Amino acid sequence: MPMNKSRQPKLLDIVAVLNPPADAEVEVGDVGTVVEVLPPDRVKVEFLNRGGKTRCIATLTADDVLVLNRERTHVG
Repeated sequence: MPMNKSRQPKLLDIVAVLNPPADAEVEVGDVGTVVEVLPPDRVKVEFLNRGGKTRCIATLTADDVLVLNRERTHVG
């Protein structure tokens, strides 16, 4: 099944970083929460440390992130 890259991030979506900008304090694979949607295609994403405190907030494009599937899928 091909990956659906067309899903645009929405407020409170959980996303993973695919293409970190050079000026951001994030790496490929970091997971964060969308805290603001900025037109036309940018999002502010909050990343937490292991203690649950904000590590950084990065502004990324929709193409920089992958929206992770948080819906239950019936198996079997």
